[in-house]
Order: sequence, then C-alpha cells, then structure tokens
Amino acid sequence: MRAEEQFDSFYLKTRRALVHQTFALTGDLAAADRAVRDSYVSAWHHWRKVKTHDDPRDWVRPRAWAQAQRRHTARLWQRTRTLSAQDRAVLDALHKLPVAERRALLMAELAGVPVDVAARELNVTQETLQNQHRSAAAGFADSLGIEPSSVRGALMSLGGAAAKVSLPRAAAIRREGRARRRTHTLTAAAAATFLAVGTGAFAHEPAGETTGAGSPVAAPEAEPTQRGLPEEDSGLPSADDLLEPEDVSRLDPKGRWLVADTHDNTSGEGINYVCQQERFADPEGLATVVRELKTSGDRAVRSVVQSVEISDSDDDAAASYSTVLSWFAGCEGGEVHLRRAFDVAGVGARGAILELDSWTKPRTTYSVAVAQVGQVVTTSVVKADSGSAPRVVAVGKLLAAAGRAICERAGGTDCTGRPGLEPTRPAPSGEATGILASVDIPPLVGVVQPWVGTEPAPTASGPEWAPSKCGRVDFRRAGAVGGRTRTFLVPDARLPDRFGLTATYGTFKTVKAAAGFMRDVRKGFAGCEDRDLATEVEPPASLREGRLDGSTWRLHTELSESREVVYDVGFVRRGNFVAKLTFIPAEDGADLPQGAFRALVVRAGQRLAELG
Repeated sequence: MRAEEQFDSFYLKTRRALVHQTFALTGDLAAADRAVRDSYVSAWHHWRKVKTHDDPRDWVRPRAWAQAQRRHTARLWQRTRTLSAQDRAVLDALHKLPVAERRALLMAELAGVPVDVAARELNVTQETLQNQHRSAAAGFADSLGIEPSSVRGALMSLGGAAAKVSLPRAAAIRREGRARRRTHTLTAAAAATFLAVGTGAFAHEPAGETTGAGSPVAAPEAEPTQRGLPEEDSGLPSADDLLEPEDVSRLDPKGRWLVADTHDNTSGEGINYVCQQERFADPEGLATVVRELKTSGDRAVRSVVQSVEISDSDDDAAASYSTVLSWFAGCEGGEVHLRRAFDVAGVGARGAILELDSWTKPRTTYSVAVAQVGQVVTTSVVKADSGSAPRVVAVGKLLAAAGRAICERAGGTDCTGRPGLEPTRPAPSGEATGILASVDIPPLVGVVQPWVGTEPAPTASGPEWAPSKCGRVDFRRAGAVGGRTRTFLVPDARLPDRFGLTATYGTFKTVKAAAGFMRDVRKGFAGCEDRDLATEVEPPASLREGRLDGSTWRLHTELSESREVVYDVGFVRRGNFVAKLTFIPAEDGADLPQGAFRALVVRAGQRLAELG
C-alpha cells in the first residue's frame, strides 16, 4: 500500500476518537480541533517514522493532548451555548479531578490504551497509573452521582459534541505536511513538536521516575534515539539551552547544584514560582520549557526555577514579557513585598530584575530575572533565605547567562552584551493607578499577616484625620483638582483601631502649583510645635531621587499624661502630582522596619509616574 493510502486510512479511522479524547481533556472544542489537526500534520511530516510504531496513535495522541492543554481556555464549556447541560456536568466532573488522574481516566476509558503503553506515555509506573485510574473513576462517578460501572458511558456521551467539529480531508492534511517539509518553516502548528523539547532533559532523571511531586509530564513518545530532541530544522531554543548547574553556582559557590526537573509545563497546576498567575504568559505561544535547579544540603540559596516561553513573534514575546512583569508587580494573595526593581541593559531587547520578600515563616527572598530575547522570554526565580539573597550583580550575571544561551536560536541580535543595572520604578501593580499597592508595603516587625488595601476613593473635601493638626492637609482647598485615597490595614492581626497606613495623592493644575503646595507643607511642619503644644516634630528627612522631591517627618503627640502616639508623615512630588503617606504604628510594637517608611514614600512617588 502506498504511503498516502496508509496515512489516509489511519487518519480517517482515528481522527474522531482523538477529537473526542482531546475535548474531554480540555473542555475546549476549538483547542481540540486545532491540536488534532496539527498533530496529524506532524504525523504525515514524519510518516516514515510514525508508521513503524506498533500503533501510530501512540505517536499522535500525546502531541494532540499536550497542544490542546496549552491552548485551551479554562472552563470554556460553561460559556458554550451549544453544549447540553449533561455535557457541561460531565466536563465539570472531569475538571474537578487532578490533571494526572484525568489523563489516566481518559487513557483507560476513552483511548483504550494498554496499561504498559499508557504508563510509559504518562511517565509513571503501572501501579501509579492504576491507582490514579481508580481514584479518578471514583471521584468522577461521585461528582455525577452515578455508579462506577457507568463512568465510560458518561464519557462516551461527549462524543455528540465532539462530532460537530469539521475536520479537513486527508488530502488537505497531507498538503500541509508536505509544505512543512518543503519550506522548513516554523508555524504555530509546530507547537506540539516543540513541546517535546521540554522533556529533553529527562536524561537528567532516572528512567521510570516521575517529576516534581509525583505528577507526570505528558511526553510525546518518539523513537528511542530521538526522545526529547527538537527537530533539526526548528532553530529554536531547547532544553539544551537552559541554565546548567555551573551557570547558577555563582549564587552559592559552596553548594552542589543539580538539575531537579525539566518539563514542558503541560501537567499539574502549571504554577512553578511565586506570583505566577497563569500557566503561560503567552497562551498562544509555541512552547514552554521549565527547569528547576537545587542545591544539596542546608544552603541559604535554595533553588532556581527557569521558565522559557517561545512565542510566534517578537511582538508576542514583548507582550509575554510585560505579562510576566505584571505578575510580580501586582503579586496576588498578599504573599510578598516588592522591595526594588532594576532595568537591565545588554541582555536581549529588554530585561528586568525584581527583589521580593515573602510574608511566610521562615522569611524568604525571591530574586527575579526576566528578559525578552527575540521571540523568547526567559524568567529565572532565585529562592533564598531572608537576609541571604544573592547580590543583584550576581543575579544580573545569571540573566546574562540565560540570555546568551538562547540568544542566537531565539532570534536575538546582540548575544554578547554585559548586563547594565539601573534602579527603576516597578511596573503597574494592576490594583490602582498612581497609588500604592499592597505589594509595595513591607511586612510589619513581629507580624506575619499581610496588608489589605481598601478600594481607592476620591480624595474627600476637608482635612484628613491625624493625631495632630500638623499632619492634616486639605488637598482640595490647596488647589488640587483631583486625587485618590486608600487605607491599608492588617485585618487578621487584631491591631488597634488607630493603626494603619493611609495613602493619598492630589493632582494640581501646574507643576508650579504642586511645588508651591510642597513649600506650604514644609513651612507648616516647621511651625507645627508653635501651633500644637502637645506635638513634638523630629527634624525632617529630605529625599530627592530622579524627578522626586519629598520629605518625611516623625511626630510625637501626647493624647494624655500617660499616653503618646508616635507616627510618620511623608509628602513626595513628581511633576504636578503630590502623594502623602500617614503611618500610625500599633502601641504594642507592630511597626515598619527601620527605613521602610522613607522607602514607601519613594515608592509612592514612583507610582505617581503612572498618572502621566
């Protein structure tokens, strides 16, 4: 039989079942359609190799599943009107299962893959696979309120929706495969092939082991001599271009660094480092490769996680770069404090380093290095004990090493530059424009609960409350034509009612008017003790950084003969915008670390740059 006839027969016999499986895996018909189509195109491209498999479906299936998971939109089926209520219920039940269990269930019940083949494909032992299958079947049946014996029937019911996908004729698939072979160009259809790159470093793992915490990585099965290697004509970075132990050793020279895991991020929850908010920064990207390196023993610098996302173009990579920065600049969940940020020149098109502190005990620091190199974004997150974070210069060298490794194959134009670091303001937090965010505020001394900010509100007419008249300012009366204010508290720490941090900004018509307002503020504090005999004002601390002009004061106000309130007030101007911060610590010692209030005033001034 001719190769074309062999392929056409295989395609027509298996395509509907593969769409059904891929739809059940993701709940996304569009993603299933595209992934299945692209996987058959790849199969025709490599047909001489694929046809020698005992079952060619074992070559096509993992590629379709992996690519569909990259492209699908979470819980899309709930917004798809053409789906029946029963189909939605089945998909809901499936997606309550951990990804590893869902794959095991579909392998057994829909794909009918022999246990030994399925275990090898999912990179787990046969015993683990069977346990996952039993657990998934029980959980799925319980969610639907059916007997375990009815599980396959419920899964088969999704076939009606899957049958609505209109797949191309076999001849069209072959034409696209021939075009790929002839032109040797990379299109989005090659995503499934490049996902195999992510498993390239499984050579670092003993055969038969799972990665991470036991969740399997779906690795496309290939010829034994080709496992995990990219196509020769791909020209894009692979696992071979990721950071190696010798690259990260400068972070902790005494530690023995090892590659702990390398994968394509299509299995598990997909979250590999702190602040990451989605599985992929570029959901339409071509591939992702993630590597974790660790040191042996009890070391201060504990791990490095590198994620490399390959986009379809430089413009898409630029958007992915901005997305990654936004994850850290507005870290959700109150997990960390964004201490400072740097622009990095000399590594790709753009680069940045961010330093963050955790709230949890033991306190941890994260040094984050991000760069866009051509159509690739590399992100490295260094995790260390608090107080033992590597020097920012060392993190810059790590970013440069990551950039050099991928530069040529990523389409970069300068692969030999040295990193140049420049302090900069952080990217917008996404919480509120122009005003402090929760991630800007450091942990309190002796308190582990995070800050929570109120929704920004218009700056009210009339003076703000403060223990002393010295700290009260009426922005509107002073000429501000707009502004916002918000308050930050630590609600879970049971602190006094008067504890808190208030951030306010005012917008003035001109720079001259804002500068005049600052002069009046300074004059007011200089004469404060004459107007309020119960208040003592410590000498002001001035700050001038770039375009910022500000001052901070510490005030002591007697509320009674036996009670005194100590609090901080700061003002900072940038152009025609002025920000004010008031911090009242708790009398029992819940206070900001030394020097933190001044740093907060600087950050408030940096946030003003978001206003224009």
